Amino acid sequence: MRRKDSDKERHILITAMKLFSSKNYNRTSMQEIADSCGISKGSLYVYFKSKEDLLLNILKYYFQYIEDQIRMVEQDESLSPKEKFSKEIEIKLGHYIENQEFYRLQGQEISGLSDKNIYRYLHQQNIDQVKWFEQYLIKIYGDQIKPYAADGAFFFIGMIRQYMELIVLNQFPLHIKKVVRFLMIQIDSIIKGLSDRDVEPLMNENLWALYLEEASEEKIHPLELIKQMKHQVKDESVPETQGEEAIQSLTIMEQELMNMQPRSAILKGMLRNLEPIDSLEKSRLKLADSLQLNGKK
Repeated sequence: MRRKDSDKERHILITAMKLFSSKNYNRTSMQEIADSCGISKGSLYVYFKSKEDLLLNILKYYFQYIEDQIRMVEQDESLSPKEKFSKEIEIKLGHYIENQEFYRLQGQEISGLSDKNIYRYLHQQNIDQVKWFEQYLIKIYGDQIKPYAADGAFFFIGMIRQYMELIVLNQFPLHIKKVVRFLMIQIDSIIKGLSDRDVEPLMNENLWALYLEEASEEKIHPLELIKQMKHQVKDESVPETQGEEAIQSLTIMEQELMNMQPRSAILKGMLRNLEPIDSLEKSRLKLADSLQLNGKK
């Protein structure tokens, strides 16, 4: 087997990324990539077994690059959590501006890929990004703002996106450091306002857990299970009276889970209401397990 050259591999990744960005992933062939890299198509397949494998490695290469830079800031013990947060945001925004082709590539409608690892990888990166903001806000402002940290993360990301559009798409002469300083002042005000007024968070514990949920059957969030069970009641031959009662019970559970502190007695009672419906037994037991309640007969 021929040995891979790391410099050549990096050259292929960068060249392919630019082609995918400018020409569109679906309209770019492996032969075109090989020609642009000055190598044979056979040599290209030594490095990447398919175009999808190449795309996945492009994503990993660029995300790893930014992670390495952030790790260096994390290791600087002279910086406070707030200083690290500001510097790391500057790194992320600088990377966005310097590597616009990479972010345009992610914005493309990449459909029909057989390698589901690509979808999963991008989905996980998006989740990790929001989690990173949420965790840092807790580090900076303390555990008392934990109920609002997820909402704060979404506020922050939304503001960043708007200013990045002005800088990148509209060519506004805004300096990154100035933008970050401004955003830090705004998030100070937002977090303080939420905690001082005792506002109920939009992203409560259950919705936050649902957002973070991976798409594996074993880890389906209770709210998602309830949604599936509602469809199940409507799609299967459940007697009308039982069906109406089941939908009512599921809706009550859904509403209860939206509260800051769901009451287990209500949840258990609604689960018991579902016991007479044999076709829901498997889903009911899975829901009880997900809620960590004993929903068995």
